[in-house]
Amino acid sequence: MDLLLPLIFALIAFVSIGFAMYTRWKSPSEDTSWGNTERLIQENAQLKAELAQKHKEIGQLTQDLQTEKSERDQLSGKGKQLFVEITTLKEKHESLAKEKDRIASELSHFQADEKRKTDDFNRKIAQLEEARNALEDERKRIRKEDEEKELQIRENRDRMWAEHEDVVKTQLTDLCKLPQYAFPMYDNKNLPEGFGGKFKPDFMIEFLGKYVIFDAKVSRSDNLQNYVTNNVKSTVEKINNDPKIYPMVFFIVPTEAFASLTKTRFFEQSYEFFIIPIEAVPAIFSALKKISAYELAEQLDPQDRDNIVNLIAEFDHHINMRNALDLIASQSGVSVLAKSRNLKKEIKDEIVMKKSTMRLQQFSPTEIKSLMIDAQVQQEEIDRLTSPQPAVSPDMLTSAKKISAKMEKKEGEE
Repeated sequence: MDLLLPLIFALIAFVSIGFAMYTRWKSPSEDTSWGNTERLIQENAQLKAELAQKHKEIGQLTQDLQTEKSERDQLSGKGKQLFVEITTLKEKHESLAKEKDRIASELSHFQADEKRKTDDFNRKIAQLEEARNALEDERKRIRKEDEEKELQIRENRDRMWAEHEDVVKTQLTDLCKLPQYAFPMYDNKNLPEGFGGKFKPDFMIEFLGKYVIFDAKVSRSDNLQNYVTNNVKSTVEKINNDPKIYPMVFFIVPTEAFASLTKTRFFEQSYEFFIIPIEAVPAIFSALKKISAYELAEQLDPQDRDNIVNLIAEFDHHINMRNALDLIASQSGVSVLAKSRNLKKEIKDEIVMKKSTMRLQQFSPTEIKSLMIDAQVQQEEIDRLTSPQPAVSPDMLTSAKKISAKMEKKEGEE
């Protein structure tokens, strides 16, 4: 369309030039000849024809110009529409670019967060795997410790059961040898007459003309209760109502195993069975000894009975006198301590501090038992303490004896 406008202007200029030449031709000239006139007529005719053609072309060009103008207007409208659309698209593009940048930023953050979560997840998985391995190792260690402990328990139990019978026999023998008991005793290698065959008790003592059975029970079974119950029945069958057997039988089990029993007393065919630990034997011996004393007391003659009564009376008198002396000494001691209240506070505080650093005198059970076992031992210890270097003078001992004699005489008169 840009080339069409110059072409139209050139055509208009050409027509103007032709029109000027025609006007000049129409004007008569003095020196024009006939030949020139004919030539001019032809040229005029030709120019007319060309002018008509040009008009036609101009009309066509004008029509084309209108068409082009219409198309230009259409293109201009479309251009404006396209401009609006392009502007809109640019805005959308810019918006989409911003949205893209935002999404890209969010995606970047998301990817970073996802990577962090993935790393954290992998780290936790590694920690979990490490913890699982540690837990498995700990389980193996605990399982191994449990197995070793179980093995140790079984070994200790086997050793305990293996040593139990010998330990029981030794302790029963030692108890029977003590003067406060002094029971005649028998074991399965030294039984009284009439015993033998299948029935060979581990240990027996003679009691009121009969024999009390103390049998050490050994079992590697996990269920000691069933083992003891079965042994009660088998022991009754072995006794077979023997009149020489006292109707009270004691089964001795290890102290550690005693706690697992739910039933420790049985009554089977007029025999009582007691399941006991070895620590209960001294109390049983003591009870049996007292029963023996009561039974024998009925068989004593009057003189022996009087001797026993006198001895018990002297024991009672001595104990009461000793208690009275201890009470008087205690009252005297309390009186002495009460005098300490008159001391100054600084001295009393110093005494309290000094007492807090003093230790109580300890007496071992062995020392006490060694002195309690026999009066002769006590007398020897008294002589040892007083003979080499008496803690008190002989005069004070004599005075103390006189005072004691006077107190006894006075109590006798009362």
